[in-house]
Amino acid sequence: MNGDYIAISPCSNLNTDSFRTFIVTFFSEPIITTVTATPSVVRNWLYRVLRLHRTRRHKLVVGLGVQWNSSSSFEPPPAATLQLCIGHRCLIFQLMHANHVPLSLRRFLADARNTFVGVWNHSDEAKLRRSKHGLEVHRVVDAREVAAERKGWSRQMSMEKLAEIILGAADVKKPKRTARSAWDTNRLSSEQVQYACVDAYVSFELGKALKVWSWEDN
Repeated sequence: MNGDYIAISPCSNLNTDSFRTFIVTFFSEPIITTVTATPSVVRNWLYRVLRLHRTRRHKLVVGLGVQWNSSSSFEPPPAATLQLCIGHRCLIFQLMHANHVPLSLRRFLADARNTFVGVWNHSDEAKLRRSKHGLEVHRVVDAREVAAERKGWSRQMSMEKLAEIILGAADVKKPKRTARSAWDTNRLSSEQVQYACVDAYVSFELGKALKVWSWEDN
């Protein structure tokens, strides 16, 4: 996405048959990224991350991303992956290859205390609902809407522009080739993992900076 400031490296010593772990570096910030289709790994990831952020449970911001196959004949297409980011930890859950979704994740997505934030995410809820697991999210916020209301900016701003203005992260790129790649593949490429992680991480940081937990959608 940006060869000068964004990079990815595998943590081969942490990988198993159930998951892979990467370090995605975003402008010197390391993000521990877990890629899995295994429900127990998702359950354990949630448990560990929520313990780390237990003091913020009343206003927890979660970066949320969804990837899908652009060749799908459905509109909106079903979600192939779900990305969650809290702090410097990111989860990429390969929904299409999971045999079920743990109850802990369903409860987390439905928890009214959580604010899930993204950019240009108006159809993410429908994509998750259309996935083979029929996921429901209680509250999804588009960072553009919050920035438009609170700062008077255009609602047409891209994630890249918001990242530059709010986070000071200039020249972030979201390659269309990666966005349109096959997200239902069994083994995501490093480029796909980096793309999905950065998407969720930037959403989290924008949500935190804009204090989206206090925003009321009118």
